[in-house]
Amino acid sequence: MLKTLTLATLLLIGVMPAGPALACGDGEAPTSCDDPSPNGFASWMLGRVDRALAADKTQALQDFTNGARGFRTADTYVFCVGPDGVMSAHPNPILNGHDVRDLHDRTGNHFIRTMMESAKPGQIAVIRYLFPKPGSTIEEPKTTYYTKAGDQTCAVGVYDADVAAPAVATAEGRVAQLRQRLDGEIPTGARADWTAFLEALNAQEAEKATAITQARRDLTAAAGALTKAGGRQGGE
Repeated sequence: MLKTLTLATLLLIGVMPAGPALACGDGEAPTSCDDPSPNGFASWMLGRVDRALAADKTQALQDFTNGARGFRTADTYVFCVGPDGVMSAHPNPILNGHDVRDLHDRTGNHFIRTMMESAKPGQIAVIRYLFPKPGSTIEEPKTTYYTKAGDQTCAVGVYDADVAAPAVATAEGRVAQLRQRLDGEIPTGARADWTAFLEALNAQEAEKATAITQARRDLTAAAGALTKAGGRQGGE
């Protein structure tokens, strides 16, 4: 079970690509992946997701996981979560088949839970969070478009770094791009030290996320206690 999984784990292990990347503009697809949906590639792919699940759910979930039948580009892929919170389709085998309702990024954003609670059939909703690209160890800002398809909550995300500038010109996006560039230029002899540094940084970010989450819980509890106290005083 991955009920307490955080993205720090994914950053240390990495998310490996599933199969060859497909090009945007293939077949009926829009001609560009520079996509601030809902009218771009992500929304187009979500439309295909709904139809595929309706035709053959088992085959569709396998295709989403494998990136087959056009359900994958270089960094854009489909993932789905079942009504029990178990990831039913995702290119990362670490996530597939596990309860991901408590998955959150380093800011404490429980994006899976939010998507499951708010997804509606026939409607495309939007959520933003941090998540590593396939094959990367670096969290990057990501905008994900999601919907309810049968009993599945399915989504397609677009990374800020893949969207035409200046839409990516955010502080988080610049930091992610810098870390990615450095990751590719570190000499072999310094690779172990660089990896250790990233691991320490990710651990520190995870601790901050835990502290933020606990602070939110404490505030909620305090607000509840104040509300109860006010109710008792009003009834006296």
